[in-house]
Amino acid sequence: MDIFRRKNKIVVPVIKGNGENVKVRCNGCGRLIEYEELKKNFKVCPYCGYHFRMSAAENIALLSDKGTFEEIGEPIHSVDVLNFTDTVPYKERLKKIKEVAKVPNAILIGKSKIQSMETALGVFSFEFLSGTLGAATGERLTEIIEFAQKNKLPLVVVFSSAGERIQESIFSLLQVAKVISAIEQYKNSGGLFVSILANPVLGGVASIAMAGNIIIAEKNSYIGLSGPRISEQVMKKALSKEAQKAENLLKAGMIDAICERHKLKECVGFILKSYNRWAI
Repeated sequence: MDIFRRKNKIVVPVIKGNGENVKVRCNGCGRLIEYEELKKNFKVCPYCGYHFRMSAAENIALLSDKGTFEEIGEPIHSVDVLNFTDTVPYKERLKKIKEVAKVPNAILIGKSKIQSMETALGVFSFEFLSGTLGAATGERLTEIIEFAQKNKLPLVVVFSSAGERIQESIFSLLQVAKVISAIEQYKNSGGLFVSILANPVLGGVASIAMAGNIIIAEKNSYIGLSGPRISEQVMKKALSKEAQKAENLLKAGMIDAICERHKLKECVGFILKSYNRWAI
């Protein structure tokens, strides 16, 4: 089908080793940046403000007070329930990605402190199959929601995902209903869910992310039920480059704020402290 035709992709550079004396070309303005300088600037281009994608570990370090993040529960590994094969068997794909990403599935969860506020924190790992939502990821996301409810903690989740994982079919789709049900129970119990949208947040994961009490997006994040190319194919007309950007959603009142990365911890901390005062 034409909808699945291959196109050239923008490739975000992967830096091997410690990144010393390496320059990275910005996908926004095209300038070369020293990788060490980029890391010190929270992976934001110092010239145009383009936000490079961060790993789950980097997002945890960005938000958490130093040394306070503690993973909860036992690791749940993604498995091949359907003996699925596309260009390669799914079992093989999982084995390779686990070796590279060093995580068992597409989310890390734990308890943490954000500006001294006790918090339940979940962070999607885009490096694990584009952060797609499989059964293991859905189970762990539900686990952190239930942990937040049981311990009466605010919940913060950083979303970065290409949507449901096609290799797990219906098992992936079912996670959306399960997770949203857990979120509603948590919110009905008085819990605060702060949803942070990094680039991109697509498919059923976008549906989950938009259930937040407060929704914050990073600059120029793509957000929607599908990516721009598939949306164009379905609608049979070209979309503007800005149609699915966070800035457009803010204008439409679908999200609450767009926050620069270096101010994100301060922003979330302010929300948590305000909620705590009202909760008392």
